Amino acid sequence: MPMSSTSQPHIEQQLETSRLSRRSLVSLSLASFIPAVGMGMLPVLMLSLAGPTAWLSATVAAVLVICIGRSVITFARRYVGTGSLYSYIQEVFGSWARYLTAAALMVSFVAQVGGVAATVGIFGGSFLEGRGVNDALGPVVQTVLLVAAIVVAGVVAYRGVDTSVRVAVTLAAVSVPLMAVITVASALHTGLDLGQQFDAQQFSIGGALKGVAAGAAWLVGFESCAAMAAETKNPTRNVPMAVMSVPVVLGTTYVVTTILQVPGLLAAEGRLSAGTSAPAALAEQAGLGSAVGAATDLVLAVASFAALIGFTNYGSRIAMAISEDGLLPAWVGAVHPRFHSPHRAVVALLILGFATIFALLLSTGDIVKAYSMIAPLVVYGCVAPYVLVSVGSVLVSRRVRELSPTVVVAATIGGAGMIWVYLNGWINPPAPPTDVTVWVAIVVLAVMTAFIGLRHRRSAA
Repeated sequence: MPMSSTSQPHIEQQLETSRLSRRSLVSLSLASFIPAVGMGMLPVLMLSLAGPTAWLSATVAAVLVICIGRSVITFARRYVGTGSLYSYIQEVFGSWARYLTAAALMVSFVAQVGGVAATVGIFGGSFLEGRGVNDALGPVVQTVLLVAAIVVAGVVAYRGVDTSVRVAVTLAAVSVPLMAVITVASALHTGLDLGQQFDAQQFSIGGALKGVAAGAAWLVGFESCAAMAAETKNPTRNVPMAVMSVPVVLGTTYVVTTILQVPGLLAAEGRLSAGTSAPAALAEQAGLGSAVGAATDLVLAVASFAALIGFTNYGSRIAMAISEDGLLPAWVGAVHPRFHSPHRAVVALLILGFATIFALLLSTGDIVKAYSMIAPLVVYGCVAPYVLVSVGSVLVSRRVRELSPTVVVAATIGGAGMIWVYLNGWINPPAPPTDVTVWVAIVVLAVMTAFIGLRHRRSAA
């Protein structure tokens, strides 16, 4: 079985190899994307961008990410590496691609940790405001919520992968049924109104393309579970399944959820305009009562910890693999002797994620605005690695004489689609202050790439 060059023997000896079963890995992969939050927030976002035909944008976004997934598993079936895309890309490209990918993944994971912590704060703040707490979305209350989220997730991730899987999967399992009940109740109350949802006159190309970009943003990072390959039983079989579970299972779920919720969201326009969260508005619209809506905010806040735990585990292991290659400081690759976790990388990642979202919170004065600025960085950080892995899948397949039309088509759609997602930020910029992230991403990525390249050259000298 081929091994990625970043899977150094002593990494695998320190981590608990063959620890995760296929079920555990797939469950952690799905839980990390907080399905309940996606079910609660993605349909209303897609509706605001693409109009009543939002289901089409959701479908195209799912297909786009599935195509990228097809390119990723071309590598995952052949190589085992704790660096995920970083491990795969260096099997094909030279040093420049290693530097760029390492920098992009670190930027994306820092933003992901900060963004998910902000999600905890948003839902937690919404719940507290409903209980009479003033300015719960402002800096003071949000700082407390962010610190609490970071500390709790850090303790869980620090204690190792078994604890992380149990906590993350439990939180996700508790939250999904509530959103499913609200979604079905809304559909039964309003009907599906398929005539409007499938009406070509309601379709807008510009809105649909914005919707595709937004929908893809909810699925990027889906391949991160590949970072757990060294700790997984039969990784060349289990990792591809876990990788594809997110775009296939959640992509399909979000399409169905969008179709079911759009009529209810249109009917609840007044409540949404008044600032009620989409899940709460749907619950009230369907006659479930305001108490259910308030409970939903609390449940989704707690469920968001699942994503924070998951991405902390993924990001810390990728950082560890990059450190092993000398691209990050050596201390980042340390593994805890008892818990077998990359504990220093866990702490560093959480501190950087907190510092980023905290700085944005202070500058904007509102957690929702802060989140709107950090979320695009997650997506933009994934563009270069996804394009490279799409091209790389074709090169690897040709190298082993297994190149097929499926590989070429998936690579073309996935790579071109991710380039469009970035260009869309220039062509159809969001409202200020989020519009600045499209060029901030380039600056941050360039600085990080230069830092990694210089560090590696010095360490090799």
